[in-house]
Amino acid sequence: MGTITKHRKLDSQADEFARMESFRTFIKSAGEGASVPSVAGDDLRGLHEFCIEMSKHCRGKDGVVSLDAMVRVCNADANLPAVWLRHIELRSLWRHGLLDQWQHGTTLDDTVFRVAATIPITGLHLDKEGFLRELRVHRNAKMRR
Repeated sequence: MGTITKHRKLDSQADEFARMESFRTFIKSAGEGASVPSVAGDDLRGLHEFCIEMSKHCRGKDGVVSLDAMVRVCNADANLPAVWLRHIELRSLWRHGLLDQWQHGTTLDDTVFRVAATIPITGLHLDKEGFLRELRVHRNAKMRR
């Protein structure tokens, strides 16, 4: 193995370890009631679309999204643990049919991703009723225009 290749592999392993540690720290902190930072709606959309494509190849079932996949799907400056947590909460709502009003096939309205990206979350779980209420407010405002 050449020196450059060897260094890239070490850098990659160090990066992967750092990402895993950031997840552990994040989950522990959120589990203790910390606020979850806002993220970019585009990162949530990209992860949602990736999971839809993945489920097509895995016979309709959601699979585990690797950290490497998240790195490829999200923006370079994305807070991956925060994107992940917000995404799993959004996917739960989606799977239970609670986002049907904002769904077109497997696509969700931009509003869903914007609200999911920025709504305050404290701890490990989204206030589902508060989230749906916020989506309705945005929908009603859009209808009045």
